[in-house]
Order: sequence, then structure tokens, then C-alpha cells
Amino acid sequence: MESIEQSLKTLFIDLHQSGLWADEKAISDSILRKPAKAILEDYNAVKEDKDFDLKVFYETHFEKPEDPSSIFKADKKRSPEEHIDALWPYLRRESDAPERSTRIPLPKPYVVPGGRFQEIYYWDSYFTQLGLILSGKMDWVEDMLDNFAFLIDRFGHIPNGNRTYFLSRSQPPFFALMVENFAQNSNDGKRIRNKYFDHILAEYNFWTRPNRLKKGLAHYHDALNSPRVEMFGTDLNMMEKQKANPLLFQHLRAACESGWDFSSRWLADPNDLSTAETCDILPVDLNSLLYFYENWLFEMTGSQTFSSMAQQRLKSLQTLFFDVDSGFHDYNHIKRQKTPVISAAMLFPLFVNAATELQANVVAQVVRHTLLQPGGLATTIEKTGQQWDAPNGWAPLQWIAVQGLVNYGHDALAEEIAERWIKTCDTIYEREGKFVEKYNVYEPENLTGGGEYELQDGFGWTNGVYLALKDFLSTRQS
Repeated sequence: MESIEQSLKTLFIDLHQSGLWADEKAISDSILRKPAKAILEDYNAVKEDKDFDLKVFYETHFEKPEDPSSIFKADKKRSPEEHIDALWPYLRRESDAPERSTRIPLPKPYVVPGGRFQEIYYWDSYFTQLGLILSGKMDWVEDMLDNFAFLIDRFGHIPNGNRTYFLSRSQPPFFALMVENFAQNSNDGKRIRNKYFDHILAEYNFWTRPNRLKKGLAHYHDALNSPRVEMFGTDLNMMEKQKANPLLFQHLRAACESGWDFSSRWLADPNDLSTAETCDILPVDLNSLLYFYENWLFEMTGSQTFSSMAQQRLKSLQTLFFDVDSGFHDYNHIKRQKTPVISAAMLFPLFVNAATELQANVVAQVVRHTLLQPGGLATTIEKTGQQWDAPNGWAPLQWIAVQGLVNYGHDALAEEIAERWIKTCDTIYEREGKFVEKYNVYEPENLTGGGEYELQDGFGWTNGVYLALKDFLSTRQS
């Protein structure tokens, strides 16, 4: 299928470079009122007119993407749990009808994060699911799994989101964990595991293709080395930087696949986005998730192939990725060394039970003395202005940390992280009447920022993790 930047050609570039939109994603997500060819012909016919107005042309030929949750009325009289329960329907989208846009229609209803994100996001959905299950919306969860199965059947993988411009990449592979979590909370776990088995196997095969592996270990990857469609103008302004880093846009796209877009994890110079080297880095979180897949597939099939793959990956996680003083790190296979960044990704081996007891103890110590902040777990200790660095904390990483630490008996630290995060969410909710996508864990009373766009409300995975951590704490205290 032809992409929107190809079909709209110069008009697409002009829209993105106009500076008329605070968020370029709104351009790329717009609905075309007639075929792209006709719109482009209209544009070429009038763009040189003396009184031509690009904004008026856009409004005539495109329909602005809407956020149905923007009409949701917050009420501070509601408890946070009541707020989330009232908000869920505003984040749910019915199955899609075809339209002239970048949206890939999905056959079942689905839940979006909120704000500028009006499509599904792959790894977000696992953490959103945690809350949906606690809210009793099991049918919503199975709809999400069915949509992901549909995408695997159609494209061979789950894209970053259901937009055509996301097809060249995925996001951290959580589908097997989603299926297992749903199965464990269902009365018919065997049916659920069998229903999605072929899809999990197909996704595992996608993540272990040769172009994604170095010496059997996986890295994030994007098939393209061109400006991102959703941030086209921003990336065009970086074209000059590509001379020094020829694969710059592929590295940036791969960082988007990681979900950590952007972070010092992926940068040779933590303060220079143009030094991205994501494809050179073997991430500890990605390889931990694939270790889960291999164990899950072994349990389902009894195949020694999967058992052998799991054991090989386990050995690498416990050696190549581990430092006895600073815990788990990513590994740069080009430079043949661990990357120096201390990040919350070090909790993923604990989350999937891939660490030794000694390694878990080291991680717990590092977390307590570096990443633990007044408002919860920091993403990294680097202050770069990127949103996946300090001072920001993100809901999914709180959940990964809490569950990983509990797996190794570090219950007190896990509970402390959960309590601090819940208090942070409560503080902002009491003041603002909303949940947001990320928080300032250094100064939890203040809203945070960083990155390429404004702080977004909603927010799917924050809602899910909030409910899950509240449930975790109540279970521990009962």
C-alpha cells in the first residue's frame, strides 16, 4: 500500500514544514476528504495563488483527527478508581470502518492510550490490560488479543500501532505475556493459550529473523532508514545530521520500536539525539522478553529447541549483560561492551525470572541507591531532556520493577516503589483531576515534560498500572 507521504508528495512536506501545527502527528493522522491524487491536483492548482492559505486548504480537504476522550468531564469528587472506571469507555474505540487515512482498520473494539494517541499501541496494551481485567472487562481484553492476532495474520507481526506508517516496526513483544495473563485470569485458560498459540509462535519467528539478531541475541530494528511519517518535519530538519550518522533515521525508528523514544540508552552522546545507535545495541529488556517466549513455547510444545534457545539466552543475560557492581546493562555489539547507562530496564531479567539470586540482590541495591526517587522509580539517572530519562517515571516500568523484585524476595523495596508511585498519581489527580502518561518522580508534586510533544492525558497504561499496584498493595496488606 502506498504511504501517505508518497501519495501526497510535496503537500505532505509543506504541511509538516509549515509550523502551523503544534503536533505534526495530527497531520499524518488526518482523514482525507477525497482521494490523495485529487487533493494533490487541487493543491498544485492553487498553491501559487497570492491569497493562498495552507490552513484553509487543509481544513477544506482533510478532517482533523478527534479525541473522543476530550469530552470526558473530570470530577474530583470521584475517587481515582471511580475516575478510571468512568474514563474507560471514552478510551474504547469500536471496530473500524475503512477510511482515507493512515489508520489500519481493526475488526474488534480496542482501547487507545488517550490524547494524541488515537490508535492502539502494542506494549501499552499489556499494561492497560492489567487494569481492564481488574475492572471486569474480560471481553474487552479478548477483543484486544483478537485484534493483535488479526495483525499477526495479516502482517506477520504486531506493528507499533494500527497506522500504516508503523508497519515497518513493532514494539516490545508482550503478546505472549498478554495471553498468559488473560489465561490465568480466565476460567478457560487452556482454550485461550491454544487459541493464540500459532500467533505467538509467528511473532517469535518475526523477532528472531536474521536481520534482528547478532550472535543469537535480538536488537530493535526498523526496515526503513527515512524520516518518520508521524514526525516528518522534525526529522527533515535533521537531514544534515545524517551525513555523520548514515543510519540515523533507522536508529531513531528502532528507538521508537523500543517504546523508549527517546532515551540516553540509545545515544552515543546522551545529549545529542543525532548520535542514536539503537540498532547496534542488544537491549536487556528485549532479550528478557524473548526468554519468556522461549520458555512459554517450550511449556506448550515440549520441544527441546525452545528449551535450548531459552538456556542460551539465559546464559547471555547472566553474563554478557551483567555487571557485578551496577546490575544489568544493554550491550553494544559493535563496540563489544556494555553500555554505561543505568536504567530501569535492568529489572526485566527479574521480571521474567532470568537473574540469579546474587544478581537480583545487586539490582535491588542499585535500584535503591540510584533509581528510587521520592515519586517512584526513575527511568534512568541521566537528565538529557528526553522523555525516557530523568526526572521521568513511567507506569510500565513501575510494574516491571515491583513484580521483578517480588520474584526474588525483595518485597519491602517492591512495596516502597508501589507506594511512592501511587502517592505520585494521587497527588497529581487531586490537583489536576486526571492521570497522565508520565510523571516527575524527583518532584512528584509537579507535572513533567521532555521529548517531542506535550504531556498527554488519559492515560491507558497509567490507569492499568495504578489499579494493578493498588490491588498488589491491598493483597500484601490483607
